Amino acid sequence: MLFLVIGVTVTGLFGFRTQDGAYIRRAKLAITGLTAAADNSVPHTLKQADGVTAAIPLSVTLVPGSAGLWGEKQAADGTNIYIHVDTAGATAGTALVDY
Repeated sequence: MLFLVIGVTVTGLFGFRTQDGAYIRRAKLAITGLTAAADNSVPHTLKQADGVTAAIPLSVTLVPGSAGLWGEKQAADGTNIYIHVDTAGATAGTALVDY
């Protein structure tokens, strides 16, 4: 069985305040090396404003890089985003994450 190394490049996009005063940040994760027809654990490395504590994503929008199907396998946690890849054409793409 072939295992690929998952690569993630995180780019901070912007932050905003909600009406109730919560500060939300958005990041773009460029993801490569996903395994097709499998569940993948993608390390996001996102941190809270203190720069130390792991951030738990509030929402994740997945954008496959080519004609293929992605879906969240389970809710993201403080370490990973869990992506199921259905087809071989979608082993790279982007995730937009609010945290």
